[in-house]
Amino acid sequence: MKTLLYGMPSEDFAEIRFGDKRLNNRLKKTVDTMTQSNGESILGMCGTKHDAKAFYALLSNKKFSSAEVIRSAQRATVERVKNSGVSTVLLPQDTTGINLDGHKKTEGLGYSSNHTKGIQTHSCIALTTNGVSLGLVTQQYHTREQAKSSISKSERKKRPIEEKESYRWLETARESVKLMPEGVRAIVLCDREGDIYEMFAEMLTLETPFVVRASHNRVTADKYNCLCKIRQAKACGEVEISIPRDTRKNKPARTAKMEVAYCNVKIMRPTGVNEELPNRLTFDIVRITEMGESEHPIEWFLATNIPISNADDVMTVVGYYVERWKIERFHYILKSGCQAEKIQQRTYERILPVLYIYSVIAVFILSMTYCARFYPDTPCSAFLAEDEWKILHRLVTRNAPLPSKPISIARAVDYLGELGSYKHSHSDGHYGVKSIWKGLFKLFHAIDIAQRLMG
Repeated sequence: MKTLLYGMPSEDFAEIRFGDKRLNNRLKKTVDTMTQSNGESILGMCGTKHDAKAFYALLSNKKFSSAEVIRSAQRATVERVKNSGVSTVLLPQDTTGINLDGHKKTEGLGYSSNHTKGIQTHSCIALTTNGVSLGLVTQQYHTREQAKSSISKSERKKRPIEEKESYRWLETARESVKLMPEGVRAIVLCDREGDIYEMFAEMLTLETPFVVRASHNRVTADKYNCLCKIRQAKACGEVEISIPRDTRKNKPARTAKMEVAYCNVKIMRPTGVNEELPNRLTFDIVRITEMGESEHPIEWFLATNIPISNADDVMTVVGYYVERWKIERFHYILKSGCQAEKIQQRTYERILPVLYIYSVIAVFILSMTYCARFYPDTPCSAFLAEDEWKILHRLVTRNAPLPSKPISIARAVDYLGELGSYKHSHSDGHYGVKSIWKGLFKLFHAIDIAQRLMG
């Protein structure tokens, strides 16, 4: 990668086009304010009633366009991918529910699950092959009118893919790949919800590389089931994989010794799928199985059209898929760091642009965290303005002389981690995203106090 030129989240909206310069500037100021907040109320975030009123006026202005907010951030992401010089970009996508169950008076808000009011948010981010985020690519929203669907499982199977919620996986893959710059190889990454025949068919037709966690034991042309067939395949190698921490199950990060195998399959078109699609699809299935004793051994099945001929090719595919979990880190930052589930607006439509802006901020924090790990010598000016990194340096080092040049992103992130953590030792490894966002909020709070004292 050349140089990551990220900048503060407000720079993703530098080219916003509302047709009103004052409205453009208000949005950028609002994004800066939201970046510096920690899930506070609008009044608490803005600081004054005047600024809070201006924020509400921004969202209700007739010239304000949520679609333009999205387009502007997309343009910034595409430009970042182009300037980074990467030849391959990973496009993981996933859904998370934004729980707004307490928002009883919000107009137009439906359900995000069978029991919870909220929004289903489906996002795609762009990553380098070693997992550094280059920006938010697409984001879709869905809120259900009813808590539970009255349509039976058999009836749902008969509906065309365009009428199903799962269609968002295909739409997102299609749109995100189309947005990528010419000459950049885009690889679509999905978990088990992306195991959709219609999506495989389109990706194969367009020759778009994909790695999808397989979940359906589909029938093959030779009358086997695909997952049964790969289980019978002979192992082609062994490898150690770093398994990230699972915050939902409270499991720490660990290293697992895995056995890998692969085989080629020809899966048949399922009943109920559009008969205009191919009768069979051909791709590879990779199996990764944890060796040794483990309470819950890992077993992954990955469907891919990336050419495989040996164990090294298998590990390339596995390496791509392992980066998919970064989108789960993105969701963690969005909900726990940016406090997206505390957004308070009167209507569903006014929640969406606020949610999108917080998503851009969450990706910024994610990128800063992992850029420090994989590109440690990158100047911190790629993310922080001069006054920001200098105040950060002063907060942590106290009376140490200020460097004449921007410090590295690795050092800046260490400083942010110190601000955001109660304790840290070298044996703890890298600071996590939680420490980084806490450190950022403390930094911006200190800057805000300094600016107010100076008038």
